Amino acid sequence: MDTTENNGNNGRFPDDSLVQVRFPRSRQDEHGDRAAWPWLPGEIVRQCGPDEWLVCVTEIEVARLRNGRRAPAGTSTLKLYYPQCYRDASEIRPRSTS
Repeated sequence: MDTTENNGNNGRFPDDSLVQVRFPRSRQDEHGDRAAWPWLPGEIVRQCGPDEWLVCVTEIEVARLRNGRRAPAGTSTLKLYYPQCYRDASEIRPRSTS
């Protein structure tokens, strides 16, 4: 049985795969040129359309506390919330495991 067909992912970026994703690190980035956003580490959550994926951004710098505030240095990773975003293939690239 082909699991790719069953879970709706075409296999280009399989679910749970490690990727780099364009994501703004700051408000300044957010309001700037999207093409200039940095490449941050992420993980594919699922494919949502023919060329759209939901990605969890795993960069600790963009993680927040439950109330949305920046976490102070030394905060346990168990208390952090990582942002998710929808991206097309032009804003995702495979991440090497090395």
